[in-house]
Amino acid sequence: MYLPESGTSAPLIVFGHGIWGHPRKFTRLFARWVDAGYVVAAPAFPHTSDENPPPYVREDVANQPADVSFVFDELLERGLGDADRLGVGGYSLGAATALAVGLHPRYADPRLRAVVAVAGGLFHHSAFAPAALRPLPLLLVHGSDDKGYGEALALYEAAHEPKEFVTIEGGGHGICQDDGEPHATRVAELTTAFWNHYLHS
Repeated sequence: MYLPESGTSAPLIVFGHGIWGHPRKFTRLFARWVDAGYVVAAPAFPHTSDENPPPYVREDVANQPADVSFVFDELLERGLGDADRLGVGGYSLGAATALAVGLHPRYADPRLRAVVAVAGGLFHHSAFAPAALRPLPLLLVHGSDDKGYGEALALYEAAHEPKEFVTIEGGGHGICQDDGEPHATRVAELTTAFWNHYLHS
């Protein structure tokens, strides 16, 4: 948990890490969001974080949207965050989680107001019609050298407005992790501007 100086009634963002990942790898990103006035929660998922020993269960991504909704439930019940200004973000497999809980008709949490996905796409996104995606403000950020770039573009085409796709030229997969400079700072600025537009109003 990261709390801004403005207090616990600020907009709330829940962020999902990638496979073999952990929230500790994104302190630069979270610090920028907190400085901008957001409550940030970053859970370590039980089967995809490096906090637990292998084997890691990639298929557990199907359960992670419910984990994210649970985190929202628990925090709001404790008075942490503004229930009317909720956003979800994620990186890699965590981006798939964020996209699912934001846009996928099977997993969506209707309380959300905006979605950020960095270096990731929606799992099984080709299995349903584009019209089935929820029309929620969406920011996709992807490195031009990341092998999932084409999949992210396809998702962008399927998504409804308002939406934005930002390409980080020369960026690989780890563009928003602490060791991903100089790209991590740019991703932090891009995502903060997006949150400010859709969660501060």
